[in-house]
Amino acid sequence: HMLLASGLTGSFLMAGISAYRWLNSDRAPEVMASLRTGMMVAAVLIPVQIMVGDMHGLNTLHYQPAKLAAMEGIWKTQRGVPAVLFAIPDQTTESNRYEIAIPKLASMYLTHDWNGEVQGIKAFGDKHPPVGPVFWAFRIMVGMGLLMLAVSWFASYELKFKKALSRRTAMVLVAMTFAGWVALVSGWYVTEIGRQPWLVYGVLTTAQAASTVPARNIALSLAMYLTLYAALLSAYVSVVFYLAKKAVHGGKEPQLNTRGLRHV
Repeated sequence: HMLLASGLTGSFLMAGISAYRWLNSDRAPEVMASLRTGMMVAAVLIPVQIMVGDMHGLNTLHYQPAKLAAMEGIWKTQRGVPAVLFAIPDQTTESNRYEIAIPKLASMYLTHDWNGEVQGIKAFGDKHPPVGPVFWAFRIMVGMGLLMLAVSWFASYELKFKKALSRRTAMVLVAMTFAGWVALVSGWYVTEIGRQPWLVYGVLTTAQAASTVPARNIALSLAMYLTLYAALLSAYVSVVFYLAKKAVHGGKEPQLNTRGLRHV
């Protein structure tokens, strides 16, 4: 599942940068080749990812049922469980507000039986993860994946049969350059938050493994990590777009906007 997610992240990154160059009138053979490669690889990998995700869901249902209940927003153990498309989970009342659901669909894709039984969050007492973050992270991951599927298929169709992208499709690809990364990080939120309160599922809780280091030291360390990774992410995004602009200009240094600057 993770390997396929990494491949999809790379595919959309490559296609997004190529689409940026295409929008800047760069029709070099390597641009079109990388654009086609990125989209066609994604168009093939996403259906495979959906099948692997289905198998992963069955595994989670068996080994981490509390996580799966939080992902799906299922509070009561029941048969013929509906698939919750949208809701606002409320842990205080142990219910979903403003729920929009499709009857029995969750039982079908979770157990492969329209009347299959799925345990609800209430069955685990206080041994379940915070529902809201897991519920929404899962929907961001799935929603982004379905959007990537639609875009990759449509872009592949244009490249295959129309031999060129429409400007609108190219702009969408640029906007989705980091779509794979968003889906991947959302999936990790589901994984890491979803296993709470367990560090080793069913054996060791996170509280039991808590560090004896003072909280202020941990906060300082975390702040340093966040600062470092934010700087690295900013530098990475800047370099990616710098290289894309440089390629558009035929390998020459891109023009910088110096308005408002003065020499020292």
